[in-house]
Amino acid sequence: MLDGRPLIDAHVHAARLPTLPPAWRRWAEEFGSSHPWQDLYDAGGALVPERVDAYFDAEGVDVALLLCEYSPRTTGTQPIEDLRPLLEHNPRRFRPIANVNPHLHYPIDAEVARQLEFGAAALKLHPVHGGFSVADPELYPAYQVCRDAGVPVVVHCGTSSFPGSVNRYADPTPIDDVLRLFPGLTFVLAHGGRGWWYDAAAFLALSREEVWIELSGLPPRRLPEYYARHDLRRLARKFVFGTDWPGVPGVARNARAVAALGLDEETLSLVLAGNALQVYKGLSVQPSPAGEDRPMTDAGPFTDDVVRQIMRHMNDDHAADCLTICRALGGRPGATAARMTGLDAEAIEFAVTDGGVEQHVRIPFSERLTERVQVRHEVVRMTEEARAALSG
Repeated sequence: MLDGRPLIDAHVHAARLPTLPPAWRRWAEEFGSSHPWQDLYDAGGALVPERVDAYFDAEGVDVALLLCEYSPRTTGTQPIEDLRPLLEHNPRRFRPIANVNPHLHYPIDAEVARQLEFGAAALKLHPVHGGFSVADPELYPAYQVCRDAGVPVVVHCGTSSFPGSVNRYADPTPIDDVLRLFPGLTFVLAHGGRGWWYDAAAFLALSREEVWIELSGLPPRRLPEYYARHDLRRLARKFVFGTDWPGVPGVARNARAVAALGLDEETLSLVLAGNALQVYKGLSVQPSPAGEDRPMTDAGPFTDDVVRQIMRHMNDDHAADCLTICRALGGRPGATAARMTGLDAEAIEFAVTDGGVEQHVRIPFSERLTERVQVRHEVVRMTEEARAALSG
């Protein structure tokens, strides 16, 4: 967790260096110059699982989705088999994303099925590096496999500077045609339309329930500029956090830059992990004791004894209200259980069971509290507001 919130990085390049062209190394060194990603490799150019695991743990990443790629004309052949050491070292933190290229894989549905056996949470297509359209009928069998398996399709949707790239294939518009042929298939637009297609990507995400925007390669502070023609707060509810590691200033740095955009807590939690948990197959985050990762702010008048008394009262006498509040105000509409775990002058905290996983939820008060009696008024307000939201 990072700053008390679950964090999933949905876009991580974890390739062996010998499989990559020099342009990839230059890209990583230029855009990842602020962190020592090279230190995670051994002398032979392979990632050292213990080092990588420790790095992402220090960055607050609960789950990192690892990419492979079969684009020999641009970024090389990065086979999914090369990810196995990381997947075996920590299968809870690391999950793969499959990749196919219709120019290389036939029958393509069999290759998708083979890679899904590695535990892939999604299928990645790279039309720009592979030189094909996302609407190519050669891909239809792959789409069928993904839809039947409940696996989303991640599509590179943005310009690329790697030699051999075909940037006209970065246009996300053809995805609209694919969705008509494969209703129910989920698409994630990696890089969010970077270059010339921000509006097209935003339109698809806002108009199609099954389309999401993944933020890899996009400086978070510039998101209001890139999507200036759209309501960012509304659009952000379709964002999935990803970095494009190692070509990024830092995972935690990017996540905190997203937090600095001023999104409400519910939306921010969705961006950093909640949406990924919904979109990608089989993801979960390791529960941790509430408050362990987020230092509580100044407790004000709320001593440990006072907090314990309030917690006992809430959990014994108002358990249903705790669940109602977390469902409506805590961004956990599918929660099945909730218990209060903490309190300070600015917020109340809960451990919430959602999708079989217990997660930390912090819900701010309407104002900073200075007296114990204010807690009751705030909880009553939250309960009434939550009931109205759920009934409406």
